[in-house]
Amino acid sequence: MKKLKIAGIIVAVLAVASYASFQIFFRTAVPTYEGTVTIDGLSSKVEVRTDEHGIPHLFAENDHDLFFAQGYVTARERMFQMEITRLAGRGELSSLFGEATIDKDKFLKTIGIHRLAKTGYRAMSAESRAIIDAYTAGVNAFIRDTKTLPREYALLGAKPGRWESEDCVSTVLLMAFSLTRSFMIDLVLYRIGEHAGADVAETLAPSYPDFAPTLTGKRMSPVPRGALKSRFHKFESTAAGSFMGNPLVMELPASNWMIFSGKHTKSGKAIFAGSPDLKPTLPALFYIMRIKGGTFDVAGGAMPGMPGIGPLGFNGHIAWSAVNGRGDELDYYVEKPDPNDARRYLAPGGSRAFTVIEETLRIKTKKGVREEKYPVRVSRHGPIISSVMPMAPANCAMKWAAFENPSTDLEGLLNLNRARDFGEFRKALSRVKNNNLGIGYADGAGNIGWQFTASAPVRKRDDGTFPVPGWVDDYEWTGYIPYERLPYDYNPKAGWIASFNNDPGNAPYHLTNYYLFERATRFAEIMDERKGSPVDVDQVMAMQLDTVSIVAKRWAPLILKACEGPEFAKYTALFKGWNGSVDLESAAGTLFNAFYANFLKNVLADEIGEKLWKEGLGQSYLYYVPDLLVAKIALKPDHAFYDDIRTVDKKENRDDIIRKSMGEATAKLRDLLGSDPEKWQWKRVHKMYFEHPLGAKLSFFNLKPIPTNGEHHTINSGFWETGNPFKMDSGGVIRMMVDFASPEKATIISPPGQSGAYTSPHYDDLAQLWADGGQVPVRFFSAKDIARVMTLEPKTK
Repeated sequence: MKKLKIAGIIVAVLAVASYASFQIFFRTAVPTYEGTVTIDGLSSKVEVRTDEHGIPHLFAENDHDLFFAQGYVTARERMFQMEITRLAGRGELSSLFGEATIDKDKFLKTIGIHRLAKTGYRAMSAESRAIIDAYTAGVNAFIRDTKTLPREYALLGAKPGRWESEDCVSTVLLMAFSLTRSFMIDLVLYRIGEHAGADVAETLAPSYPDFAPTLTGKRMSPVPRGALKSRFHKFESTAAGSFMGNPLVMELPASNWMIFSGKHTKSGKAIFAGSPDLKPTLPALFYIMRIKGGTFDVAGGAMPGMPGIGPLGFNGHIAWSAVNGRGDELDYYVEKPDPNDARRYLAPGGSRAFTVIEETLRIKTKKGVREEKYPVRVSRHGPIISSVMPMAPANCAMKWAAFENPSTDLEGLLNLNRARDFGEFRKALSRVKNNNLGIGYADGAGNIGWQFTASAPVRKRDDGTFPVPGWVDDYEWTGYIPYERLPYDYNPKAGWIASFNNDPGNAPYHLTNYYLFERATRFAEIMDERKGSPVDVDQVMAMQLDTVSIVAKRWAPLILKACEGPEFAKYTALFKGWNGSVDLESAAGTLFNAFYANFLKNVLADEIGEKLWKEGLGQSYLYYVPDLLVAKIALKPDHAFYDDIRTVDKKENRDDIIRKSMGEATAKLRDLLGSDPEKWQWKRVHKMYFEHPLGAKLSFFNLKPIPTNGEHHTINSGFWETGNPFKMDSGGVIRMMVDFASPEKATIISPPGQSGAYTSPHYDDLAQLWADGGQVPVRFFSAKDIARVMTLEPKTK
């Protein structure tokens, strides 16, 4: 017994020592927020006041020192995150992660983000370049001076690379590419056409429905609603491999903003609410900051890797927030190789040589970094992407508007930070060439408005829905819609505006087929119920957090009708009297989501095939395509899509598919949650996962999953993975609220926390508050009262 006691004591001591070592290892990398730091590169003192939520407020005397300090302070909290962004922009993720990311690197080298960044940097003004250079110098000052790098570097046996000004531009270009809608859907639709025929593909191709609301209430369109201008072409094809999906992390599938002028508010001043909805990251995609000095005074969500405040901010004069404009500025052209020379391709007027760009892959191995030559072939339309995008036809080129329009987007965002009225707001956004956004606006004078951005192509023929022949000139772009003609609105008669990625309604030309409509329909319902009564901040926040699914309200009566009888009685009882709210306590919401996922699959998987469902339309970022189809045929019970073509001796109708889907859903939920449907609360299954880049192997980095409200179709959105029910993969992970009657009470939140340093108190302190619908003060006018102060002093020569 004595020996056992001694052994137990030794084990306990070792456990305590191990825990202590673990804590020391990570705590040494946690930034401090008080004291004085001397830095070579500053010309004057910078004051950094950090509030109790880890939000820094920077006060500098000039632009250079302000942005130098922003780069330095951001790197203190987010260096490893910034390193991943830098490497992604360069297509060099494998230099850190090895073979696991080689496919992503090949893709990123092929489209050439870093090549575009160099061009974009040169296209900006000297003033903008100076700001970018100052930010870059601040990042490098942290790398140079820090005694303890983020612990991820030690775990990987790596060091951060030197930041270059082009890396800031790459950060913005990565965001721009992540916003392209046609990048994925065009190729999925092509494969559907190849498998199921042109009729199925053309029917599934999205088009904005007649019954859906627009931003302006207008319905201008170059073609009748529901019509499709493109036609399917079949080409020589490679075997369809698994769809790689978007190799980037910045998905904005369901963003929103809601803005009310003084005529619709109780205070008589404008109220602004913004919520760019994103794929969750750890650390957060945004870093909340206030930066004041020189010609800047602005707060909001900064993107680590780029100076200034990004697509959500407030500067004391105006507030703005972005949604994905969902424009279609990317097409695919299939080239025809010259039969006499594989180095050439056919074009009008004769054969042309492919341009070959010699890139180099850098791959981490046990013996160091191995370099490997990687040639990129480029046609007159763009890089050949068939080898890096397995769903593409053979010899397929990608044409993206960014290849012809240098990325001056960062300059536009920096100018937006300083805009004081709607004219300056629009002028600033004219420099945003590649990020496809719809940006809402409000100001202290009570004005409201919005503006679409990016470079919208004018096509000779078709609308870019499917890949087209590249050896003829019939499908070329003839130019771009001038910025002055892009959709915008200012002080609309209604007195309020709201965007949910829906159609602006006032564009008399083709922009895209990929608008969303369900959440806009729900907002229109809310406004109809209000009958014009004025709103206050609490009511607008309630709208931002609304959990009623218009889709559930559409389908619940049809489910009740189709499932009459004892077989489903105890399950359909959940839908009786249900208002469609998919909140934490809702068992009906759980059953409906399980039903609807099965229903969409059962309607379409027989036509398109299980593989294209699983890897294409069944993915949450393409969920809107089948949802749009069934919304259009909801009241057509005998539509051909309801028939399961695999059952040759039977013709199914809508109610047959409803019953089948309900049977599958209830069986699944019984296995998962037990036999009592009253206990199937949404909070038991629907959770947000904040996962670290190293979390797959080092799970302690990840947060415990957090139960969350909402689903795909609620204003408080909670997209979840259909292949992994009900794991949430997108939501309103940065929100802001500004009441211009009391702007000091402006609030903001971006979970899970401000710091990327594991064991920091600000690593995850905002996560649960966000899930509960809370926000924290911006403190735009009272930041000087914040007690924690760090002073950055210039190093004396």
